[in-house]
Amino acid sequence: MHVATHCALFARTSGEDGEATGITCFLVPNPTEGLQIEEWMWTFNMPTDHPHCTLKEVFVPDNDVLGDVDQGLLVAMHFVHESRIRQAASSLGAAQYCLNETFAYTKERAPFGKPLSTNQGIQFPLVELQTEAEMLRLLIYKTAAQMDQMDKVDVAKKLTDKVSMCNYRANRLVCDAADTAMQFHGGIGYSRHKPFEHIYRHHRRYRITEGAEEIQLRKIAGMLYGFVS
Repeated sequence: MHVATHCALFARTSGEDGEATGITCFLVPNPTEGLQIEEWMWTFNMPTDHPHCTLKEVFVPDNDVLGDVDQGLLVAMHFVHESRIRQAASSLGAAQYCLNETFAYTKERAPFGKPLSTNQGIQFPLVELQTEAEMLRLLIYKTAAQMDQMDKVDVAKKLTDKVSMCNYRANRLVCDAADTAMQFHGGIGYSRHKPFEHIYRHHRRYRITEGAEEIQLRKIAGMLYGFVS
């Protein structure tokens, strides 16, 4: 909203709460009379561009509707799979960075006369995280390659569960990897001399945005059990 020329506003225009249809996407110019930014929200990731907006008697002409009236959910879902797989790849890359740095540090750091890496209490958690990273990398590559061969409709029908698998597992992995990196680096890992705390703060939001983990799990279960098609 700092530089945005329009605000995409989703509002119910028909139907009942909870129904998929009946939501419309309006493009509201910024600034416009009646659109007020009340405050900029502070989040876990420090100050952001997330505004708290209010609207009072805002007029939007018919030609400022994005998509069809009552079909705003389709507009919102148009890019969601691409965004979810992008998040997964980003989280995997950040997780791998945390692991690489921690492998290197624990081989060098020798607080009691021998490297930390000689302790199984250090080895095993890192091995588990690295194993998950390797499996996720292949699933993300495979899913992204399949997405490139399909249109958006087929992706939604055939790959939505795989995209959700990539998304929620990669976003969990990066949080676990960043937390482990901070722990094994000790005090310096918790400081801003290392990027781990920033990586954690940045990627923690991915477990909420683009559909929270619980939404991803429900999507996967729906495909596996045939609740959705």
